[in-house]
Amino acid sequence: MRLILLLLCAFPLMARGQSDAPPPDFVQRAGQWMISLDASKRQAAYRSWLQLGPGAMEAYEKALRTSLKYHDQQIDKLARGEGSSNPYEAHDAAFGELESERKRVMELIRTDWKKDGKQVAMLREEMAALGKLHAKVTKLGTANTASFDAALDAAVQGMCETTRELERFDPEAGSKSLDDEQLESKLVADHIHGSHLVTLRNRLRGTRDAIARLEEATKANKEGGRWIDGGMREFSVVLNRERDICGLGPLRLEEKLSDACKGHSGDMARLGFFAHESPVPQKKSPWDRAKLAGFAGGASGENIFMGSTNFQAAYDGWFGSDGHRFIMFADGPNVLGLGISGVHWTLMTGRN
Repeated sequence: MRLILLLLCAFPLMARGQSDAPPPDFVQRAGQWMISLDASKRQAAYRSWLQLGPGAMEAYEKALRTSLKYHDQQIDKLARGEGSSNPYEAHDAAFGELESERKRVMELIRTDWKKDGKQVAMLREEMAALGKLHAKVTKLGTANTASFDAALDAAVQGMCETTRELERFDPEAGSKSLDDEQLESKLVADHIHGSHLVTLRNRLRGTRDAIARLEEATKANKEGGRWIDGGMREFSVVLNRERDICGLGPLRLEEKLSDACKGHSGDMARLGFFAHESPVPQKKSPWDRAKLAGFAGGASGENIFMGSTNFQAAYDGWFGSDGHRFIMFADGPNVLGLGISGVHWTLMTGRN
């Protein structure tokens, strides 16, 4: 209301109804506010026009159509990078390359190479190259796009607002049957550059969402409780980083599943066996052990390793073994169990 008064008070004769046609200065000022990045100014301009009464409505309709054309053209300019570079385009180009390479590398990751050392070395080289491309996409995804976002949002919202206001002059307007969300979707879909920009922005937001998921999982695995030791934490960082490079969701350490793993590693160390099948009663299979430990979700795979206390050695050993690598890079699990006893490691994946 304060902004409406400010706009009207600048033109007292018009505000008192002493002239049917609004003064040119008002039309110019109101027009500037109708294309402002500030939503409150745009709303104040619409309301100010309506304060003038019926005699000003012809001029108001004309101003609305001028504003609608401006917002339409502004989206075109943003898409072409006029005035400022389009940050969505740069991200999308790198993202498209990353997606293509991810598909190719994941086929290699999930191929049974019979533990061939040369093929495992090739996989490590492929992952390193993919990691560099992923880092480029991450950098572009975290670039400051606030000003570009604000300009696009203002243009899209301006189109929606002026379309709504124009309904006053067209009782048969098709937009009247649409709610605000549907109207925005239709206007964007009907605008070639607008729909393209929104698609690119959603892809960029997808990159940001993936970054946030990884950060949240890393924090949860770091601060999850005293039951998480250093080896478990460091291993989860390595695995989740490489899963993220490949476009897979991060795994959160799960206490009960880890209890099952710790128990099995301890049993192998204590009883001197190395196998997925345990001689301990009620612990024969990985699924038996997960259930006995109280894991309420579905366990999906188990890896075992022996020979080092170092988390990187365990990871490298499993990465170089085809079946174990398949488990670490499966796309179904969302939780991870880890258990270490001396040089014995057990990993289990699952979903809760």
